Amino acid sequence: MPGRKKSKIELLLEALADGEWHWGQELAAKVGWRFGDPVMRAKRKGYLIDVDRVGLQHRYRLLK
Repeated sequence: MPGRKKSKIELLLEALADGEWHWGQELAAKVGWRFGDPVMRAKRKGYLIDVDRVGLQHRYRLLK
């Protein structure tokens, strides 16, 4: 019997769990193309997610 489907916030936190920088393209592949909302909701729940703009791209990391 399969388990429940993971939420987008859970997928996001799994991708960022190592504390390293992750580019938006990578998160789009792991979380879904509309990952901005899960980032915002995770921040509201108290997770510290750092966002950095490099040129025209953004990268994200989870601060511990």
